[in-house]
Amino acid sequence: MYTDNVFNLESVRERLRFLNNRAQTCRTIPDDFRSKGYCSHRIMSNISSPLITKLSPFAKSYISGAWGRDTSIEGNERYWVQPLVNGHRFGTIIRYYPSFEDFMAGRNHQDESIAPSNTHTDAVQGPGTIMYNGVVYCQCYTTAELCSYNLKTKKNNRLKLPEAGANNKFPYCYYTCRDWTDIDLAADSEGLWVMYATDSNHGNMVLSRVDREGLNVTQTWKTRLFKRSVTNTFMVCGVLYATRYVDQYQEEVFYAFHTATGLEDNTLSLLLGKVSAGIANLHYNPSDMKLYMYYDGYLLSFQVFF
Repeated sequence: MYTDNVFNLESVRERLRFLNNRAQTCRTIPDDFRSKGYCSHRIMSNISSPLITKLSPFAKSYISGAWGRDTSIEGNERYWVQPLVNGHRFGTIIRYYPSFEDFMAGRNHQDESIAPSNTHTDAVQGPGTIMYNGVVYCQCYTTAELCSYNLKTKKNNRLKLPEAGANNKFPYCYYTCRDWTDIDLAADSEGLWVMYATDSNHGNMVLSRVDREGLNVTQTWKTRLFKRSVTNTFMVCGVLYATRYVDQYQEEVFYAFHTATGLEDNTLSLLLGKVSAGIANLHYNPSDMKLYMYYDGYLLSFQVFF
């Protein structure tokens, strides 16, 4: 009888998760979030070899952090790098370049201070940072909160993520755990996203869409993907992708969760080249349809195909 009750309870929980995802999917999506053009294909078909392989301008010893191109609706070509210090955990500086040429040449950069110290409440924790239209989004210092910093206005804002695990409770793992990766951010043609895990979802990945103007969560999906079983995740066209370790020089994109349908796909096998074992940050930019990877002091980019 006890076994039957446990089985029935798990069935009810799974049914509730499915119904919640269906409800989130059916909600009205604002016009500026609607997929256009290449997103009509929804699923990636291939990923190129690395287009850029470059050492971090802060030196190879900065093994954890993030980098990329500003996901700008205004067509801004700003490139940025955000390194972590103090045990590869905290950060206060984001360096940005006005163009791709400046980034590659290492010139005309500007270092912006997001917080006055590594222990300030607005300091960056973990390598989940993203830049969207001139605003830096990251996990706040030691909390399950999302921080935003506007490069133009110099203002900080915060968003609490109820139940989200933090401080190495649910980091990315698979081969080895990557510390301080509990909360990850992404930006694609559908908007701004935050990925994390919760106890109530049994340590499985939770995905929330964030309204940038009001800095609040508008929709949340619960997946069956155990967060500690993957090395990283990223968003493309409203689809959550997950990677796992193959060997020192390859990752495999093996999983996709469709926010448009609430369905999961475990049949993918897209290989991603690298030059070292670990991944600190991996995210997609819809402006140029590229993936940006930061790991062990290296900066890489890849072209995505549909």
